[in-house]
Amino acid sequence: MKKESTKSLIKSARKAAKKDIEVSLVSSLQEVTAKVSESTKKLEKEIKKGAKQLAKKLAKDLKFDKSAFAISSTAEAVPVATA
Repeated sequence: MKKESTKSLIKSARKAAKKDIEVSLVSSLQEVTAKVSESTKKLEKEIKKGAKQLAKKLAKDLKFDKSAFAISSTAEAVPVATA
């Protein structure tokens, strides 16, 4: 594969990982806050904002195995993230 297409695949994989991290953080934090106290709009907004920021930092540090992207372009390869 060309270098440009590999970069594009890595970027999209990082973006997908960021979204997955964000969704899991939001759901976990909402579950915990529901057990501890009443949920408010302000608290929900703060949870979403914090989860988005943390997901961005975590996704930035992810390293993807480039050999997973080197598989033929016809086959859909699932990239493996390593921390």
